[in-house]
Amino acid sequence: MTWRIDRVVVPESLESADAADLAAFVALANAAWRRDSGTDLHDDDPADMLSRWQEQTYHRTTAIVARDGDDLAATGTLDVELSTERTAEVDVAVSDRHLGTDAGDAVLAALERLAREQGRAVLQGWTIHRADAEGERLVPPTGAGAIPADDESARRMLRAGYVLGQVERNSVFDLHGSYEDVDRLLAQAEERAGDEYRVVWWTGRTPDEHAEGYARAIARMSTDVPAGDMAAEEQTWDAARVLVRDDRLLRSGQLMGVTLAVHVPTGEVAAFNELQIGADRTRPTSQWGTLVMPEHRGRRLGALVKCVGLRNWHDAVPESPCVSTFNAEENRYMLDVNEAVGFRPASYAAAWEKTLS
Repeated sequence: MTWRIDRVVVPESLESADAADLAAFVALANAAWRRDSGTDLHDDDPADMLSRWQEQTYHRTTAIVARDGDDLAATGTLDVELSTERTAEVDVAVSDRHLGTDAGDAVLAALERLAREQGRAVLQGWTIHRADAEGERLVPPTGAGAIPADDESARRMLRAGYVLGQVERNSVFDLHGSYEDVDRLLAQAEERAGDEYRVVWWTGRTPDEHAEGYARAIARMSTDVPAGDMAAEEQTWDAARVLVRDDRLLRSGQLMGVTLAVHVPTGEVAAFNELQIGADRTRPTSQWGTLVMPEHRGRRLGALVKCVGLRNWHDAVPESPCVSTFNAEENRYMLDVNEAVGFRPASYAAAWEKTLS
């Protein structure tokens, strides 16, 4: 079948006359993720997505759709981090009505053409899978985790020449449940960290005195978290970039809560944790990054910033029901922390990679 591939116009606002395509794009992608994951944890908000598409100082997003006449069949995005040179991220979603067609294949091929035009040779993408899926499994080279071999999204990536590189566990924490385990782990972490570290917490705009150190820690996320054998390029972050991101989030009604562990003798950021929610505070919260700088590991700082973040977030956003997070299945330390405080598996994500010829 021949599909019409169109670029999605980035409107000035959700009320603009040309905003209908963005709304339809988000609706299709959300429905696909709910179907494939078996949860509603990962819904995008149109206002959040519009803010990402409009702010392209440090990254470039190109969104496309495949149409069958006037019928929207599939969506896709190409995300390029402008401080790197080789890699780009692709994402594809297919409507329920067009499962079993090659609409997703057509979108993926179009994204690859766009990547070539933008000088990117290594493409990486994610697919989401149910936690209760049965049947034959695909295991990544890391040997940790597995996904269903017969899921349509996995078959699509394999047909296109992508290689499964890693499996991540999506876990969820009940913000309205017991905090007994959180408090116990927090007490242990505070004792282990001692007076050498102090905890800083805020919501909204990053305090100027922490912006540079926080930026350095964010940059390390791009290379220091487990990535299997997949390509990892270090991103460039500075205080200015952090504040641009903060302003974008605030403009669209989003809220970010950040917890830092600061090394008292040097003033360096030793660890951080990020929690984010959209304008609808009744939706699930997303945990973005959690990282302990390599030179500060072994002091339970990951548990420290995670537990402080959960405690403070419960008070800051009492309407949100839960926190959703992703961790590599081989990242046993962070999974141990998550399990100890009460996170439970909700779905699984597969990371794929292809080097363009």
